[in-house]
Amino acid sequence: METQDRSIVPMAAGGVVIVALLGGGAWWMWRTPPATNSSPVAVTATEAPITPPAAPAVPLPPLDEMDAFLRPLLQALSNRPELARWLATDDLIRQLAAAIDRASQGDNPANGFRELAPRSGMAVVRRGARRSIDPASYRRFDGLVTTVTSIDASAVARIYKTIRPRLNQAYQNMGHPGGDIDAAVQQALALLLETPVVPAPVMLVEGSGARWAYEDPKLEGLTPTQKQLVRMGPAHTEAMLVWLRALKAGLE
Repeated sequence: METQDRSIVPMAAGGVVIVALLGGGAWWMWRTPPATNSSPVAVTATEAPITPPAAPAVPLPPLDEMDAFLRPLLQALSNRPELARWLATDDLIRQLAAAIDRASQGDNPANGFRELAPRSGMAVVRRGARRSIDPASYRRFDGLVTTVTSIDASAVARIYKTIRPRLNQAYQNMGHPGGDIDAAVQQALALLLETPVVPAPVMLVEGSGARWAYEDPKLEGLTPTQKQLVRMGPAHTEAMLVWLRALKAGLE
């Protein structure tokens, strides 16, 4: 049995409020800590009809004063500790804008979201001369996926529409003058929703610099955000995709 190092590559799965939470799954490097042989816990989500009302015109504070406005909105979404840890950080609106920016380009969106990261690393098991992700590793994403899928996607869509002017302002200030946050969100969701659900075992090969790579060239060719979803395990991937489809419907 293999182990993996516990360091995180700076990153955050939504460019929207929740792509940030998804990214919070953290981009753990593919190395090695001893793994258990317990089975992963399947997490499911139910796709419900979404009929969000039109976002009301809400006076928004200046960009630098958005934390006090945004925290209670997001706190009302869930009482999960994973969300509470992130909400205790500062400059939430810029964190979200940065996550959207990276996710829209297929890059890892979790930079600055260490509060949402799993507390253990990915484990690898031997299968003869080959290696695969230990299915027990999928359980480290139970809390994150439960947090995301327990949140009403239509409520997230309403919050996004409410804070959109400041989110767009923060996005434009990140080197996108004249940019459109809506287009970035749509691109991020489109990339994520193209992620395949990969059944176990997910086979690995040695990659560069002490990392693991997917044995299947098609999986290795996925974007970093798509690879993160695959790394969560098939049950978690499917649950996240169901939720993201509901979010997309709410935004539209």
